[in-house]
Amino acid sequence: MRAAFLLPALLLAVPVAREAQTVTTRQTVIRGVVFDSLKMRPLGNANVQIASATGAAWIKSYTTDSTGTFELTDVPNGTYLIGFFHVELDSLGLPPPTFRLDVRAGPPINMPLAIPSARTIARSLCGRNGTSDSTGLFMGHVRWASNSRPVPEGKLVLRWAEIVIRKHSITREVRTTKASSGPDGFAAVCGLPLATTIQIQGASAGDSSGAFEITLTRTRIYHRDIFVAPLTRTSVSTSDSTPPVALLRGIGRVRGHVNGITGRPVHGAHVTVWGTGVETVTSADGEFTLGNLPEGTHTLEARAVGFAPSRQPVDIVRGTPSAAEVELANLAITLDTMKVFAQRVYPSPFSGDFERRRRMGGGRFFDEKDIEQRKPTLLTDLVRGIPGIRVVPTIWGGVEPVMSPGNCRPDLVIDGSRQINDPTFPLNTLVWANELRAVEVYTNPLKVPAEFQSVSGCGAIVVWTEITRR
Repeated sequence: MRAAFLLPALLLAVPVAREAQTVTTRQTVIRGVVFDSLKMRPLGNANVQIASATGAAWIKSYTTDSTGTFELTDVPNGTYLIGFFHVELDSLGLPPPTFRLDVRAGPPINMPLAIPSARTIARSLCGRNGTSDSTGLFMGHVRWASNSRPVPEGKLVLRWAEIVIRKHSITREVRTTKASSGPDGFAAVCGLPLATTIQIQGASAGDSSGAFEITLTRTRIYHRDIFVAPLTRTSVSTSDSTPPVALLRGIGRVRGHVNGITGRPVHGAHVTVWGTGVETVTSADGEFTLGNLPEGTHTLEARAVGFAPSRQPVDIVRGTPSAAEVELANLAITLDTMKVFAQRVYPSPFSGDFERRRRMGGGRFFDEKDIEQRKPTLLTDLVRGIPGIRVVPTIWGGVEPVMSPGNCRPDLVIDGSRQINDPTFPLNTLVWANELRAVEVYTNPLKVPAEFQSVSGCGAIVVWTEITRR
């Protein structure tokens, strides 16, 4: 919170005629509510200040309660500047909103104050040409995890997958954009897609955050700080028969609770931080504690039988206890399968080719019936346990399938289109389990069909989704 004497400094930005302030015994009450237009709720603990606009040494302040309400009493007749300070404004990189107000004796004056709307903030940072109804804005400070100070000239990398419709094809492509923070550590990235999972990672020289995911909603702005720290990788063996994996380790700790949407604790949920391989199980009260974690912003993931997995960013900062509250949503309840007997037809050309390749062998094949029986929540859940495939944690976050020999990363083909084999972009983020209609897994690169021939010398995972049936 900024000091109370800062508001008069704003007078320099408002040209007014210097005239004698007339103070009479007739005084007025100014009331209002400070509102957070981004989170759509009253703003508590805001420091509202009013000061003379003519340079006279007169100032009054009031701190709002949880309802955002303030009341300034005994305000003499005159011309004033009124505004408010709040840590939320500082974190958004916004100057205090300040308004000119003429006070004359009479009934109480209603003066609403607010953090600017998402549209106003987006236009101020991106310009009119940098905003649209289908795009949004990420904003926040890059900070050191060791002391929470801003990182000047920090780097951000943002990635997301898009469906690209061309004249004769529908493909998924990975988009990447980069940004830098300013001297004060503040960064803003415009033109990001709404309702799309976006992976973000921050860095500065040798320090880095983990990879974490965000989704921009209709509010069009996602605001959070990113903490970076040195990343230490430790060689960890996952079994006696496989080579060790380099995983992230550190001195950080995270504690928290896992609850269902009804607020009841979830017992036996598996909780981990991406890229660390450190995992624990919640107690009967839904509590968990994870240690030996790297500092910085990372992804916390929780899973439990009967619930959809939950992933959220968590800040592991030195000197500040890291706490996380995780809410798991129940998996959708579905009716029993309706059995329909009919002659087999191929709904799309890919189906006939899929059946042909399955008859030829050389791989492992999952059709809609197999996928329904397994009920995977991630693509890796479906391929886990196939001979020649291991699912291992990665230093970039989440888990990845690797194939033997050599522990190589398989190529991924979605709806006939080969995806970029980028180890920093997890396979699970390129296709969702509820989109799967058929999957082909080839662990032997020599048996990969010609149309999916591996270019990396590894095997291939071929995925067909609902898109291919349209």
